[in-house]
Amino acid sequence: MGKARKLKKNSYLIKAVLKSKFSIKRNLLQGFRDRKKYYSKLDTNADIKSLMYCMLCPNMCRFDCPAVQASKNESHSPAMKAKIGYLLEMGKLEKTNENINPIIEGCVHCSACKEWCFFDFAVGDLLDGVIEDLYLQERLPENVLEFSNRIRNNNGLYDLEHLKKSTKELETFSKGEIYYFPGCVTMGNNTNVITAIKKIALITNTEIISKPLERWCCGAPSIYSGDVEKAKGLAYHNLEHFRSLGIKMIICECPECAYMLKEGYKKIGFDHKIPVYHLSEWIYQLVENKKIKLLNAENSKLLENSFPISYHDPCVLARKMNVIDAPYKLLEKMFPNEFKENLYSKKLTHCCGFGGLVNIVNSKLANTISINRLEEFDKEGIKTIVTGCPTCWYSFMKNNKDLKFEIIDIVELIANFVKK
Repeated sequence: MGKARKLKKNSYLIKAVLKSKFSIKRNLLQGFRDRKKYYSKLDTNADIKSLMYCMLCPNMCRFDCPAVQASKNESHSPAMKAKIGYLLEMGKLEKTNENINPIIEGCVHCSACKEWCFFDFAVGDLLDGVIEDLYLQERLPENVLEFSNRIRNNNGLYDLEHLKKSTKELETFSKGEIYYFPGCVTMGNNTNVITAIKKIALITNTEIISKPLERWCCGAPSIYSGDVEKAKGLAYHNLEHFRSLGIKMIICECPECAYMLKEGYKKIGFDHKIPVYHLSEWIYQLVENKKIKLLNAENSKLLENSFPISYHDPCVLARKMNVIDAPYKLLEKMFPNEFKENLYSKKLTHCCGFGGLVNIVNSKLANTISINRLEEFDKEGIKTIVTGCPTCWYSFMKNNKDLKFEIIDIVELIANFVKK
């Protein structure tokens, strides 16, 4: 983050300190000077220093935290989650489910807090180390352990029987230097996306390879459940698989997979040089290189009574990967008059509710966050919501009460309106 942007973002905090009483300024300076005596002497995976900075912050980011807005529970606020994490690591809070649950159910890993943070922290990232330590100490709640064991047993979110339809669809992706890495959620719930990719590949004469029985989960869910050892095993397997095929590029429809393959593997010690792109980036490159043309879709009978149309920015895609322009430019080409940008968009997007493990440990809260997000689109009169994330698609489909909205993945939508 540039210095000018950081100063602008944190001007409210600087002004508050400057206007405070001398005694408050003195206490702040003394606390900063003596901070090191509160650092942990224990060997932890968590960044204790950053957790301390976060928990002592004025916590302004709480007003944009989807979990605390939905639950009205202050233990879900970013600074409080950091405080709970710190106290758990320091042995000052008993490691019971009651004390641990807020840091798992209360964080969708959306990084919204980072947009307001003086230190540029994403609380979800800070909590990963705490969760890892709790996993190693066998203190995580049973439902989290069951989830991590499911991934250990299946090398993914689902068993092969559940993935039969998607694996059959992927059989035609048999050769090429571009590897399509399908996400677990797409393979398990929305094979229309796979069909759409196939159509775009055929139109552009692009050879794509995908080996669904040999590719394993990207590893992000294992990180969220504290099982870093399994995440490393998944990463090692996938990279060896990619290298054996001699591929030149990886494309993902799932932002979580794309981010994990591109950046997450480096964090757990597995660097590689293979470029990784979200599918919206790949399709935009095809349009820019004039390999396909997008039709004006506003007169299509497929979309009768479906306007205005808007886009939901997936948190990981917009904030962690900074992939913003490609989806908007594609949609604006197809809908020059009927596309409407949502109030909470781009880096200020609001989460669908199904990030992290919230839907695993507290499905009621996850659904409330999802409904809150859908209501934001409803207030703006949106009829069709497009997204670039299979988890967001799944969340919205599940909570689309009375079928108020059309919910569609951006790749599936584009496939209906492309030509050479």
